[in-house]
Amino acid sequence: MTIRGCFQWAFIVLLTLLIAIPFILIGVLSPDRMAKGKVFRWLSKRYAALAMRMFGVTVEPRGVSRVDPDTGYVFMSTHASHLDSPALAIALPQPTFWVFKKELARIPFFGWTLLALGQVMIDRSNARQARESMADAVKGLRGNLSILIYPEGTRSPDGKLQPLKKGGFHLAIRGRMPIVPVRITGSHELLPKGALTVRPGHLVVELFDPIPTEGKTEEDIPELMARVRGALLS
Repeated sequence: MTIRGCFQWAFIVLLTLLIAIPFILIGVLSPDRMAKGKVFRWLSKRYAALAMRMFGVTVEPRGVSRVDPDTGYVFMSTHASHLDSPALAIALPQPTFWVFKKELARIPFFGWTLLALGQVMIDRSNARQARESMADAVKGLRGNLSILIYPEGTRSPDGKLQPLKKGGFHLAIRGRMPIVPVRITGSHELLPKGALTVRPGHLVVELFDPIPTEGKTEEDIPELMARVRGALLS
C-alpha cells in the first residue's frame, strides 16, 4: 500500500469510529423501519460525500428524473469497485435499504451500523437464509423506501458486466416493485478489485427507465434479467 493509501484508509477508519456509535444507538432505539431508512439515507450521503472528497473523486448522477421520488424501487447496480457504494449513496434519491454480504457485518462499527439501521444481510453460502433475508427485505416497505442490490453478486475483476443472479428479481416480483438498472462508469479505473489506493477522478452513476414487475411471476425472470442486462450494456 502507498503512503497515500495509508492516509486514505486511516481517514476512513477515523470517520467510521466518529459516526458509528451515535447512529448504532439511534438504530437500536428506533423500531420504525421508515425512520431507519431515512436515518441511513442521511448518514450514508454525508459519510460518502466526506469520503469521496478526501479521495478526490467526484460523482455525477444521471437519469435521476427517470424515477418518481415518491415511489419505491429495486435498484440493480453494476459493481466493479468499493467506490460503487459511496457513489450510489450520493446519487440515489430514495431512502434505500442495502443488500450486503454477511462478511461486512463482521467489520467493527461499520458492520454494526449497517445492522442497527436495518440493512439487509445475506449469507451467500446459505441459499435458504439468503432467500429468507430477501423475502424479509420487502416486508413493511412503504412510500418511497427502496432496495439496492448488486445483481452480479460480487465485484467484477475486470470491470465488465458479469452474469446476473436471480435473487434480486425474485425480491422485486415478491414486492411488486419496479426495477431500476443503474450503471456506474469509472469506478474500476479508480479502485479495481484488489487495489488499496484510490486514484482521484470522476464517476458517473446513470439510472435507466424503471422496469415494471406488476403481474410478473417467476416464469418472467429470464425476460426481466435480459431487460436489465440490456440496459446496463446499452
